[in-house]
Amino acid sequence: MKAKVLPAENHVVKLHSEAVPYALKRSSRRRTVGLRVDQNGLTVNAPIRTSKAWLETVLQQKAGWVLDKLREAEARQVPEQCWEDGVSLPFLGAEICLKVSTGPKRAELAEDVLHASLPASAGQDRRPAHVIAWYRRQAMICFTERVAVYAQRLALPPPQLRLSNAQSRWGSCSVKGVISLSWRLIKAPLPVIDYVVAHELAHLKHMNHSAAFWRVVGHLYPDYLQVRATLREQGWRYHVF
Repeated sequence: MKAKVLPAENHVVKLHSEAVPYALKRSSRRRTVGLRVDQNGLTVNAPIRTSKAWLETVLQQKAGWVLDKLREAEARQVPEQCWEDGVSLPFLGAEICLKVSTGPKRAELAEDVLHASLPASAGQDRRPAHVIAWYRRQAMICFTERVAVYAQRLALPPPQLRLSNAQSRWGSCSVKGVISLSWRLIKAPLPVIDYVVAHELAHLKHMNHSAAFWRVVGHLYPDYLQVRATLREQGWRYHVF
């Protein structure tokens, strides 16, 4: 039977004297109440017949957790990227300086300075696309090398590699064995890149997240638990642009 999903409802609840708006989503598939806090605020997922009074009782019980998560989400709001001359940009876990100029189209890194030039006719609004194109080129070079390294450890030929623009997934492995990696990973330190590469290549052995899958990940990258935690904590920074 197809699940019944009701239209989302917007409500406000007072938690520790603080008015907190939340979106209530009801579905016949739900058996328990679930709370989620992200950049869009608080979402309550609940079974269809759950009363609003009971939901708000649950929220009162979880008030401390909800308020803490809301503050964390607010602190992680992704700022708008500035593309002015001299701004710092993340690259491979470090900071590089953007140097913009007028001239023939080029983007080249030298001694931690990314020299990006465009013809005067291009205008400032072309800077983001120009710089991002450079990032994507560096990502393909780096990821191709790292995929080859970890494929060799599995005694497999390097799989086909694609860059993705995904906002919610760092990588994926298709049923045909094609590896997709977010180009934004090139902003992260190499250990983080290696963990994501190892994770996706492990799916060539196990297309799931079973214990056997995680054993392969551990074989490829023994420190994956620590690096995975770092990515979960710091990953939002790589989505500024």
